[in-house]
Amino acid sequence: NQNKIVQEGALPPLLGLAQSPKVAVQEQAVGCLRNLSVSPENEVRIVQDGGLPVLVSCLKTEEKAVREHAVVVVRNLSVNPDNKVRIVQEGALKPLIGMLASKNAMVQEQAAIAIRNLSINPFNEAKIVQEGAL
Repeated sequence: NQNKIVQEGALPPLLGLAQSPKVAVQEQAVGCLRNLSVSPENEVRIVQDGGLPVLVSCLKTEEKAVREHAVVVVRNLSVNPDNKVRIVQEGALKPLIGMLASKNAMVQEQAAIAIRNLSINPFNEAKIVQEGAL
């Protein structure tokens, strides 16, 4: 069903809703992206459809639930080799590193996994060090 939802065109509206001024709408939209991002096909589509800038913005928000969903989406996207460099280029590294100091253990874990996944790419290794992850 996840692939079918994306094939039917759900990503652009969800990405738009993830930028809503209403926090409840953002939370639901990013929660949907979280569920859709577990599919390998959707990992690529979310990035291709312009999802990274939206997700990076969500990683930086003060809204706890939105941030929690966004870190899981980025973690899921970071598994795909084609996404690793793009995630770093879009600026996700700094907020992910900041999440390592979160009081929420789940957020810490998801951020650490995402950074680990990103570190597999040689281009990202130096960036991770430069951003202060060590």
